[in-house]
Amino acid sequence: MARPVSPRLKGALCALFTLLVLVLAGGGGCVKRPVDYEREYAKTLAPKRLENTSQAPASGPRRTLRVRVYADADYRSQVLRWQPAIEAQLRRASAVVEGPLGVVFEVDSARNWDRAGSSQDLDVALNQLEALDPGEDVDLVIGLVSALPIFTTSHHQLGMARLFGRHCVLRGMDNPEESKALLSMFKHLPDAEREALYRERKLHKETSVLLHEWAHTLGVFHVQDSQWMMSPGYEPSQAAFAPQTQQHLVLSLRHLPQGRRDREAQQTWARELKALLTNTVWPDWEGPEKESALAWTERALAGREPLGPEPATPLLPADRRRLDEVLALDKQGRVEVAVQQLEPLVQRYPRDEQVQVMACYLAVRTAPKLPATRERCEGAITRFPHQVPLLMNLAALHLQSENHGEAQALLLKIRQHLESQPESPAEQWAALAGLFRNAACVTWAEQAAAKAPGNAEAAQVLTWATQTRRWKALPVDTGRSGVSADREGGFIRAAKALETQLEQGAMGKVRTQLAALSKEYPRAGLVQVLQCELQLRSGQLGPARTACRKALAAHEESVHAHFLLGWMAANTRAGQEARTHLERVVTLEPAHTDAWKMLAEQYRTAGKSNELKDLQERYRTQFARELR
Repeated sequence: MARPVSPRLKGALCALFTLLVLVLAGGGGCVKRPVDYEREYAKTLAPKRLENTSQAPASGPRRTLRVRVYADADYRSQVLRWQPAIEAQLRRASAVVEGPLGVVFEVDSARNWDRAGSSQDLDVALNQLEALDPGEDVDLVIGLVSALPIFTTSHHQLGMARLFGRHCVLRGMDNPEESKALLSMFKHLPDAEREALYRERKLHKETSVLLHEWAHTLGVFHVQDSQWMMSPGYEPSQAAFAPQTQQHLVLSLRHLPQGRRDREAQQTWARELKALLTNTVWPDWEGPEKESALAWTERALAGREPLGPEPATPLLPADRRRLDEVLALDKQGRVEVAVQQLEPLVQRYPRDEQVQVMACYLAVRTAPKLPATRERCEGAITRFPHQVPLLMNLAALHLQSENHGEAQALLLKIRQHLESQPESPAEQWAALAGLFRNAACVTWAEQAAAKAPGNAEAAQVLTWATQTRRWKALPVDTGRSGVSADREGGFIRAAKALETQLEQGAMGKVRTQLAALSKEYPRAGLVQVLQCELQLRSGQLGPARTACRKALAAHEESVHAHFLLGWMAANTRAGQEARTHLERVVTLEPAHTDAWKMLAEQYRTAGKSNELKDLQERYRTQFARELR
């Protein structure tokens, strides 16, 4: 027989049932599943919806901007049904600008583009597009090239256009790395949601990059704030043009297409744009790019800016002879005179590549610290972006100014350009290797020098690289040291600063900075070498030996670790050990005169006359003098 339920228990069960009903009805949402967490995180990765910043829609009738599109073979192989795809891309871009700017994009024609070369260097592709189609009968010419195999947010890697031009080159935006990353990141999210996130991000990037490069053709330049579409780097959070940029766009559109066809219309455009740029006080606009746009307005107002694509004016015979004289003066080392002789040609032939390249080169040699030198080189690069010597001169300027980050980025761009041209001359690879050496980028210097076999300058770089690896305890395998190729320059500069402080006796600073360097590069042999020398200078021979032996375990060819161990052994009468380490030093670094002298003294002390005689002979061969 069932026991009767007490009123108290009955009430508790009723309350529990009521609570259970509430939980099942929705109160249980507080217990989240993994997919719920992933769905919430996915929302944070979704791009911001593209919009406009105008206070009111554009007045007047809507204008149609006619666009001619070319797709190269790589792009066509990656994007099936590419013509409908670019039409959809232009429709999305139109939806963004139709309200605030009163314009829409329309495909005039879409054509196959059979061009030579790879898609690694967008500069080359842009030059090829401009040569193929001047675009005088349309508002914009677009060239489509293959997507990058790696992920990047740099607009210069995703697309390219010239200020006030008519052409832009855009990459495909499919990215296997990003797709793979989303797959590994969202293991519980349904495939459809994960694919929708990837597609949404891709479409946002396509539209944003297209509008970014189109704006460049209207004279719009970069802004510093990363929240805006004209930032140098792409971000999914970018959703609009800055209000100041939009003013620039409205002004330029008002003067086009006539501003590209008629001199008076161009000058009116330039006059109004100059006033806008001069009177608008906005920190995000300040910098070389604004100055470049203002320089365009000055040229246009002076009637010196061509209305359309214009070939370089051939040098007159007298000016050709003058340029030859400048080249001869440079070879003679009479650089100052060469500069004076060249200057009239610089003003007379602004579109002659040889003249402008020479002007940048001589300016770098004679006045590297003057702002005008950088302006001259950057201006020349704007007109001749494929000219490797110009890029190298600008990189040299950055290095002399200790702008190591800018220099390294530019050197990588030069390397990419040379790699895209199978016929790149060995001299250019050797020059690039020399610049990588000046930036202390050992691995990249070796790689560039290897592209110039038989070149004397490249051979010198390889010798330097070998010596640097031995002095800085950097094995070829970067995985062993933990110092990746892109960090070698910064690591070596930091180590040199510590070496200087050691020489100055600033032990407190050295300890603090060495601890930080050790934390950042725990496997680097050079850290142990510096630790060894610090302990030795502090009179701690035991810890010094331990640190030096760790350095040799990390990289056996560490010259300074061998020398320090040899010195300590010599001063503690461990003759055999001293001789072993010092012999290794003179083998690895024959120019180390202190090691030769110390080793000779060890042979004398040990009575090893034959070894001493052999050492003296080797020294005589190496230095052409006697070892005392």
